[in-house]
Amino acid sequence: MRRQPDLLFKTPEIGGLPSNASLEEAAAKLNVLITEYSKALKTLSFRTNFDGLILENVVIPATSAIRISHLLGVKPKWRIILNQVGNGVITDIPSDWNDEVISLFNNGAVEVTLTVFIARE
Repeated sequence: MRRQPDLLFKTPEIGGLPSNASLEEAAAKLNVLITEYSKALKTLSFRTNFDGLILENVVIPATSAIRISHLLGVKPKWRIILNQVGNGVITDIPSDWNDEVISLFNNGAVEVTLTVFIARE
């Protein structure tokens, strides 16, 4: 006859669930935890989860560069365009990025309006 394997770990107490709880009790408690975490994850936003700054209505004229001030206190690592109105191609001017500003260039023939996320590492 084959022997049942020993339990490899002890069930930790999860919010008042005793270590000798039945499988049904543990499953019910885990379902509550999953439901609560699901609710919490739905309330998270981009702004609260990333270390950076979102700037809206940044206007860059056609074939022009602009310097964008930020308050991060460090040289940003990245920028992400979240929204763009206008048919321009936006490029970085990395040599002009520091702990106070970033510079972007609009290579297009029309003005663009951006929402930009500037991120720290």
